Amino acid sequence: MHNRNKLWVNSLFLVLLSTLFLSACSFSSQPEKTSAPDQVEEPEQPFTQIDQSKEVLQKIVGWIGEEEVLVHLGDQETQQLVRMNIRSGERHEIYSTDNFILTIQISPQADKVFLQEGSNQTMEAAVIDQEGKEVRRTPLEYSGYINVDWNHVNEDLLFISYFNMDSETAVETAEVKTWNLQSNEITSASVSAIEPKWYSSNLFLYMNEEDNGFYIGDIRSEEAEQKLNPETLNFFLHQDTVITLSESDINDDEVHLMKEYPFLVSQGALTIPKVQMGDRLQLPYLSQSQRDGMIVGSIPDEPVDLSQNLGSFSLYILNFADKSMEKVIDLPENAPIALSPSERYILYGWQYEQVIDLNDQSEIHTLVSEST
Repeated sequence: MHNRNKLWVNSLFLVLLSTLFLSACSFSSQPEKTSAPDQVEEPEQPFTQIDQSKEVLQKIVGWIGEEEVLVHLGDQETQQLVRMNIRSGERHEIYSTDNFILTIQISPQADKVFLQEGSNQTMEAAVIDQEGKEVRRTPLEYSGYINVDWNHVNEDLLFISYFNMDSETAVETAEVKTWNLQSNEITSASVSAIEPKWYSSNLFLYMNEEDNGFYIGDIRSEEAEQKLNPETLNFFLHQDTVITLSESDINDDEVHLMKEYPFLVSQGALTIPKVQMGDRLQLPYLSQSQRDGMIVGSIPDEPVDLSQNLGSFSLYILNFADKSMEKVIDLPENAPIALSPSERYILYGWQYEQVIDLNDQSEIHTLVSEST
């Protein structure tokens, strides 16, 4: 019996050993699994171009989406507002009129558009949504170009301003009105400025046309506005980020840009070469698209008087916290800029007809083909 059990145990051991050996051989003989090939990213589409041999560009108004801009097209016969993707070229016409369109302004949330529309007999202000549906319309007393500033906190409020000439004295004075979209009422505002800027739902900032002072006002109050830093000569405002311009008291060829976020809370300063037009100091073209987000600017390479020559300028990303500027690319001229909502693209030019991709800073791309 003992020998039989011993034989059984030995047989079992051999079976297990054979099984393990066969399993190992089977495993080693299986082909190795090939790793999935790396997915190759498709190259991005080139920037689209507006063919000016077929249509007339008035202006690219600004950003209305991540890669989408609002385009003003037209001639003396008819004018259109078109949403256009700068990559795919996909278009959607949202508005068309036989009248002429003067001022156009996109709302802070990019969901509405203000337009000043007129003919030889009438002038009107209108607001439409992204699909072109009319939200409000009201007659205007003034027939020239107007300035518009949209309240970023309460989008039912807009400033409308222009110079009004007295027919008897021939003296121009700033005329400022508020348009309440909810009530569709336009009322006069007692502000001595041609371009007041909304800081909050009720507060606004402006440079006084009479004494060139920097002021803050409250639309709810009938009291006089409060004068702020007397050294401020101009300012840039996006939502509650304020950048003021002041002259250097050390170097006549330099100016200071000082960032405040929120207002009156200093976030640093940068010193840059001075730009002037004769005796008038010029604020650099600046742009910001997100609250307390990236700030870009067209900054001179050296001091320049634009009444004497065009100078040389470069695009910079401005970092006020560590007092540094990151150069992006040389600019052919000093012209307006507009940073996209994603902070990737920058519209550039007097018609915003060019675009700069911050992911590829090698060149400036045109969005317009030359007419033939």
